[in-house]
Amino acid sequence: MKTKKLIVASALLAALAAFAYAEDSGSNSADLFADAAADVSADSTAADSSAAGAFKLTLSGEHGFAYHAPAYFSDDNGDYSGDIKSPKFTNDFGAEVQDGKVKFVSHWEFDVSPLYANAQDPNANWGESASITPLENYVSWSPANLKFSAGYQIFSWGVADKRNPTDNLNPRDYTTSAIDPEKIPVLAADAIWYPSDAVSLEGVFIPSKSASQYPLDFAQTVAAKSKGLIPSKALSYADDSADPANFVAGAKLNYKSSAFDLSLDYLYDIDQYFTPEFTGIALDATPTSPAYGLYLPASVSLERKRVQRIGGDAKTTIGKFGLWLEAAYSLTDNSGSDDWSTRKSKFDYTLGTDVNFGPNDVGYVNLQYIGTWIPDYDSDSPSMAMIASSYGATASSAREFYERSMVNLLGLETEGLLQGVTCNVKYEIADALVTPQITAAFLKPFDYDDSGVTRYGSLALNPEIDIKPVDSFHILLGADLYYAWYKEDGGSVKLDTESDAVGSYTPSNNVYLKVVYKWNADIKK
Repeated sequence: MKTKKLIVASALLAALAAFAYAEDSGSNSADLFADAAADVSADSTAADSSAAGAFKLTLSGEHGFAYHAPAYFSDDNGDYSGDIKSPKFTNDFGAEVQDGKVKFVSHWEFDVSPLYANAQDPNANWGESASITPLENYVSWSPANLKFSAGYQIFSWGVADKRNPTDNLNPRDYTTSAIDPEKIPVLAADAIWYPSDAVSLEGVFIPSKSASQYPLDFAQTVAAKSKGLIPSKALSYADDSADPANFVAGAKLNYKSSAFDLSLDYLYDIDQYFTPEFTGIALDATPTSPAYGLYLPASVSLERKRVQRIGGDAKTTIGKFGLWLEAAYSLTDNSGSDDWSTRKSKFDYTLGTDVNFGPNDVGYVNLQYIGTWIPDYDSDSPSMAMIASSYGATASSAREFYERSMVNLLGLETEGLLQGVTCNVKYEIADALVTPQITAAFLKPFDYDDSGVTRYGSLALNPEIDIKPVDSFHILLGADLYYAWYKEDGGSVKLDTESDAVGSYTPSNNVYLKVVYKWNADIKK
């Protein structure tokens, strides 16, 4: 895995503060905005087969240069290190072949970016880094009122704008964005049945779902921050993306009418975050050890556990306003209020509306109310006395301490109730020659341990100006800004760059210039 600070790293810093003789993260905390629902392979309709016998070849490309300058110069912000601020040139090429009822899709990404030597990677050399990444690559067949697809696919479940509680089929890449992580194509078989124009039933099977990508090694981070309490040799990953036990299966029922759209779905899923499993907890009886008199685990295995998700969404329009509601309940194997080894079940929801305004509807505004509720969340920090023999600790109390310190935080669950709002406003000027827009999200935590600190919330802000001198050519000027605020008892308000899921991106704040050109060509016969 890559080594760079990220939302999960920030959560680990807070969790591991407990191991360092203290007490206690981008959509959904890790995913403020998931990819917006779009018409992709899994959501295509039987229209693919309407032109039986026709042949069509579509070639497409998107080429872009991105330069991210540090928003301010400081020890942790004033360079290009990391995936977010690294300048790069990207090339996406795609080919789609439609031959009657059969369709083949192949998309690839070619990136070139410089390598920079930095303190975190002293062995890195100046030069260029090139990568080739496969994106969607699948084949589909649409006989009659059915559609079958197999290959590496990107799914888009849900109707909300980018923050979709039901959209969990694809793992995410959290290395470059806190608010809009890219989806990673997943090898899957997909089948859709259209019994009528209004109803469709979809089934998805993923043989083995890989983990999301994070710019840090969890095991190394745990070892480094525990200050010797948990050595690196005691940490390991139990996760294996090639393990058939990590299969995922789901189904979705859709109903569409002229008045509203409605869907219900179920997903037998694998958690995208790791859960620690502690074994061999024993007392350190070596007088010269810095952990003398403490109960320590002999080994820690980082695992991804099973989770079941039940969700649904509804969408309609009232006059010029679009309205939608999307929600999902994630059911874990937690057995009750005294089970600390597994995260609690949780409920995620998004309620939103949008409308066009201005002359010729050149303006657009989108507002959403989002939240996550975790019933029976453990909001009290565990005490170090639970692992110290001098306070009567036992192996059992020590296990509870480690589980309460790490399980929730490794899953970016730092509060029992997270409430927030998102908005997107844009306005086209001079026939879309210039389009200023701003996207923002504000999150406020509730039901957390506030005995020593008050958390005021976090803000993600993305102002941008899109200049389009000609069709398909865009010049983008903007900024990616992330902030979170807290105040310790008796102290002043400070920026939280360690324990907040959004605030941990503050060192990556940047202003950017992007140049993007898109093209496509069709060949028919």
